[in-house]
Amino acid sequence: MRYLNKIIFLNSAHIPYAEVKLDGNVHFIGTQGVGKSTLLRALLFFYNADKLKLGIPKEKKSFDAFYFPYSNSYIIYEVMRENGAYCVVATKSQGRVAFRFVDASFERDWFINEHNEVYSEWGRIRERIGGKRQITSQITVYEMYRDIIFGNNRKQDMTPYRKFAIVESAKYQNIPRTIQNVFLNSKLDADFIKDTIIRSMTDEEVFVDLSFYRSQIKEFEQEYNDVMLWFTKNKNGEIPVRKIADKVINSYRDLIYSHKQIDEERAELNYAERRTLQEIPHIREKINKTEVERERSIRLIDELREKYNKERDTLVSGKGGIETLLKQVYEKRLHYEQINIEEIIKRVAQEGLQNGELARISTMKEELTRAYQDVLSKYSSLFKNLDADLSLFENNKQTQILEKRSSVAERQEKAMAQSRAEEDKVRAASEEKRQMVEQRLAQLRGEEMQMKLKQQKMLHEEHYKKEISDCEAGIDELRRRDKELDLQIRRQQMDISQRRNECELKRKELEMAAQRSMDAVRREKADVEGQLQALDALIEKREGSFCDWLEQHNPGWRETIGKVADEESVLYNHELNPRLTDDAGTLFGVSLNLSAIDRSIRTPEEMKQERAAKQIVYQEHCNRLTRLAEELNENISLLEKKYSKQIREMAEQQHLMEAERGQIPYKLKNLQADHATWKTKEEEWKRVRMEEFQAGLNEIAHRFYLADEEKKKYLSEREKQLKACQKNYKDAKTELQLELDRYVDEVRQEIDRHKQLIEDQKRELRQAQDAELNGKGADVATIRKYDERLAEIREELRYISEHRNQVAYYEKDKQELFDKEPAMRSRKKEYETKLSALDERFALRREKQQNGLKEINTVLEKLKLELQILESGLAEADAFLNDETFCPAGAMEVGEKPTRKNCDTLVKELKSLIVSFIRKTEDFKKAVMQFKGYFSAKNTFHFRTELIGEQDYYDFASNLCEFVDNDKISDYQKHISGRYTDIIRRISKEVGDLTRNESEIRKTIGDINDDFIERNFAGVIKEISLRPLPSSDKLMQLLLEIKKFSDENQHNMGEADLFSQASREDVNATAVRYLLSFMKHLLDDPGRKQLALSDTFKLEFRVKENDNDTGWVEKIANVGSDGTDILVKAMVNIMLINVFKEKASRKFGDFKIHCMMDEIGKLHPNNVKGILDFANCRNILLVNSSPTTYNVEDYKYTYLLNKDGHSNTQVVPLLKYSKA
Repeated sequence: MRYLNKIIFLNSAHIPYAEVKLDGNVHFIGTQGVGKSTLLRALLFFYNADKLKLGIPKEKKSFDAFYFPYSNSYIIYEVMRENGAYCVVATKSQGRVAFRFVDASFERDWFINEHNEVYSEWGRIRERIGGKRQITSQITVYEMYRDIIFGNNRKQDMTPYRKFAIVESAKYQNIPRTIQNVFLNSKLDADFIKDTIIRSMTDEEVFVDLSFYRSQIKEFEQEYNDVMLWFTKNKNGEIPVRKIADKVINSYRDLIYSHKQIDEERAELNYAERRTLQEIPHIREKINKTEVERERSIRLIDELREKYNKERDTLVSGKGGIETLLKQVYEKRLHYEQINIEEIIKRVAQEGLQNGELARISTMKEELTRAYQDVLSKYSSLFKNLDADLSLFENNKQTQILEKRSSVAERQEKAMAQSRAEEDKVRAASEEKRQMVEQRLAQLRGEEMQMKLKQQKMLHEEHYKKEISDCEAGIDELRRRDKELDLQIRRQQMDISQRRNECELKRKELEMAAQRSMDAVRREKADVEGQLQALDALIEKREGSFCDWLEQHNPGWRETIGKVADEESVLYNHELNPRLTDDAGTLFGVSLNLSAIDRSIRTPEEMKQERAAKQIVYQEHCNRLTRLAEELNENISLLEKKYSKQIREMAEQQHLMEAERGQIPYKLKNLQADHATWKTKEEEWKRVRMEEFQAGLNEIAHRFYLADEEKKKYLSEREKQLKACQKNYKDAKTELQLELDRYVDEVRQEIDRHKQLIEDQKRELRQAQDAELNGKGADVATIRKYDERLAEIREELRYISEHRNQVAYYEKDKQELFDKEPAMRSRKKEYETKLSALDERFALRREKQQNGLKEINTVLEKLKLELQILESGLAEADAFLNDETFCPAGAMEVGEKPTRKNCDTLVKELKSLIVSFIRKTEDFKKAVMQFKGYFSAKNTFHFRTELIGEQDYYDFASNLCEFVDNDKISDYQKHISGRYTDIIRRISKEVGDLTRNESEIRKTIGDINDDFIERNFAGVIKEISLRPLPSSDKLMQLLLEIKKFSDENQHNMGEADLFSQASREDVNATAVRYLLSFMKHLLDDPGRKQLALSDTFKLEFRVKENDNDTGWVEKIANVGSDGTDILVKAMVNIMLINVFKEKASRKFGDFKIHCMMDEIGKLHPNNVKGILDFANCRNILLVNSSPTTYNVEDYKYTYLLNKDGHSNTQVVPLLKYSKA
């Protein structure tokens, strides 16, 4: 059993000397102002060692001044333990109270000499105590004193003090507070009660360090919001920051590539300008040659036209002569038709007959008029004459028929010869026509073959081959470049990574080398530090040590005992109890020659000097460590600058390649579009050309058809002309045959008529003969008939004579004109055919020449256009080079780059690129401003927000590229997620640690309630109850929710979960909401450092005193009357002390504690007895004070306090009641 057994006052608080026993209940009595409260405060100071919590009014002297007014003022507390008592000596050192522990029971002689004088020197007291008893060093830190008394001695340096503990507990703090609450009659506070209950349960300090979380989470909102900007989507499903970042990066890389593109285009312009200057003379030479060819072609066309005109004039003249003859034929035929030439020919042809008829009729008339011949002879002669005449007539007619036949046959032969001649002419004319048509057909076949060859050539020809091949070459080049850039970018990334690894490796090497140097220095520093600590310990231990005693009692000790005694274990030992004897020159009775020992003992000044020297060495080591750290930082900085420069250059190259590669899809798309366009143009050109060729072939086919039709036509016409010739021949032959037949018929008819006439004449002659025979007179009527007939014949012969020339003319015209009319018409047609053939030949030749001229003109125009483009491009290039806006000084000093583009195109592209570059720069700056607008100046990623020059914007974008390319957001994400997920888990764990004793707390509260019911000796107090409720602390409630959330989602929390956008979105949103709320609570209450177990629940208590009921409350300032109030508060505090006491007793063993109650006279004697019993049954001793004594049997000791003549307090023991 351990307890405070006694308190001794020596020159303290106006008490010269007093011993107060405390191993039972104690009662101080005396009037006001005699020092009852003074004694009680001194007892309380043993437990709380807190001068501010002793209830000393501010207007009175301080504890130090009042209780320790002199250098020989002491308060000694004697503490009983199982193996003997020890003392705690309280004295004033350097103006404040300090403690020393003496491992022995109190002895009056330690402090008071035979003259009843109290020693003021601690050395004398130490000497009186003796060296065999342990005396601790002076303890000036009150917390250390309390740790010794209440056993918070787990630290290594507290090991020597463990023997002085009355209990062992690391969480004893509420015990002295409870004791002081009883003394001060402090108000009842549920929080204090809670804290006392909690501290009684375990020595382990369990709390949530809010300062740690405040430091960890103070930037959470900004960090989280900054990181979440990279993951938060808008209503369109886009992430604005990433979108703007991509825009900035793409704009930056596009600008870099555009700058490179502009330089390349400038180099191409230099090349194109030089090439143009070289090409212009060649183009002009080609133009001159082409103009010569054009003039030659024009001359050939003129010569062809002149030759054509000559041939045409000849044919037109021949055709004109034929047309004149045909006109004469028409006029003469019209004339002959008008004079009825056929009738004239017919009547003229009868001239011979008419003459014969005239002779015959004349003969017959003569015969008729011959006088008186013999009728029969006459008529017989007439009949013979008629027969002879008929025979002659028939012979003549037959001769005429034969002549006619001969004439007709001759004419038929002539007609046949003429027909054959006409046929030959027709054939000759048709042969020429045929040859011309065949020539035309052959030419058409050649044209068709040429057209088809051109068509086939066109099918295999690529009109836009250069453009398409340029596009294809560009596409292949872009794809090759894309692969090349991809490989180069990967290689560059590997190189950058290798450089970073090299930098990291060299950094680690530097750090390891520096660490080795620093470790060596630290070891040396630790050695020096150990030496300094040893010196400090020796210097501190000197006071009260054997060495200190020797300095005071044996001044020459350095030459004697100092030579042989160990400095640390002997000279600076406090437990040796030295004293002077008569054997001053001996060592334990042995005399030694100590001059042979060369040893010097360090004085305090020498030790301080040595310490100062060691301190300088120590500081040098510290400075060296600082220098090594600075050198390390400087070397690391230089290393990082070196590699940073290389990496930045490589990163710039990478960005340039990435920018170029980023442009490739657009260029590829444009080239593919151009390729498709040129392909479409190629197909369109082929389609148009095919249509042209087809139209040409169709035209040739049509011309072929026309020529074939013309051939057929002229063949048909030839056949027609041949048939016409044959028909003419047949018609002429038929006509001649008909003419012959008609002539023969006419002759025969004439013969028949003549026969008939002869017969008629014979009949007439017979009639005349008969008449004459009958009358023998002349026939006048017959003679008259003969005269009339003769007149008719003579008239006809006159007509024939008059028109004989016309028949001759007609025959002449017929022979010269009419019979030659078909030949003339054929000749005319021949001329027309030749004219047509001539026109066609001329048209063909002229078309060929004109086509050649057209091609020459096309080539010439193309050359002139090419020359114009070159000269125009050169002029534009000169204007561009002289324009400082587009071409500042030195801009064109970029060398040359081969290209197929001309100056005009390059100037346009360059202007477009430069204007686009300026616009892109503005857009780039706007994008940068828009992007950095999302971040504050102290953003998580250290993005610069103040950009002045253009280079600042480029550096910003370059850093952003590195940030995005290296996916640093993932590092931040992982770091922040891991950090704050760990925070949530740590909160969960620490809150779990806080709340794991919840059941034990409830049990303890229940035990307190049951203990009051079972052991309540104060009848006036009917009930004192406690009850736990859920905490009303908002922060605690939040942390409990976080713990619950963490427990429910422990498998859904990972490194990246805070920013996960997948299925755990709700979990993450809740986690973020909790962390933000936690952060707000911490920021709203910056003074709150921790969250203790007491914050996990709310405690209320209830007191029933007779008919008064406080209800469930957290604080009570007053309960009923003053006496009742003191009673209730004391009972509650005693219950709390008992809770702690019982818990601690199980671990350490039983012990007793005192409670001090001032002015106990306010209580009714029954209540005094009740509170004494209430405390004593719980092994708690009460020390009360009151003006008078009562219930003496309830106290073991009763002391009377009064003042003597010197106003000193006298403590007089009155009664000792052994049962108390």
